[in-house]
Amino acid sequence: MSDEGRDAKLQAAKLLRDAGFKYLAANLEHGSLSALSKDEPFFLLCGRDRLAPTAIKAWIEAARISNVPDHKLESAHETIEAIEGWPGDRHYPD
Repeated sequence: MSDEGRDAKLQAAKLLRDAGFKYLAANLEHGSLSALSKDEPFFLLCGRDRLAPTAIKAWIEAARISNVPDHKLESAHETIEAIEGWPGDRHYPD
């Protein structure tokens, strides 16, 4: 990624963090979004989505079969734990 793209992500992360979006900011700086290319499609699951843990578990199983590194699988498990521990209201996707 170009320095310009990296700088834009860091600026966006700072704005997000200042606005209270700490998880999104951290992911943009250090997580999977940090490697996102310009114009690259991506899919996002939120903690309020009742189907998110099930979808992530399915991804973990497919990733395990595909020999994805263990640290990525652990990160996915941690995300499930964070979602399940989140106190907000949950609903099915609209």
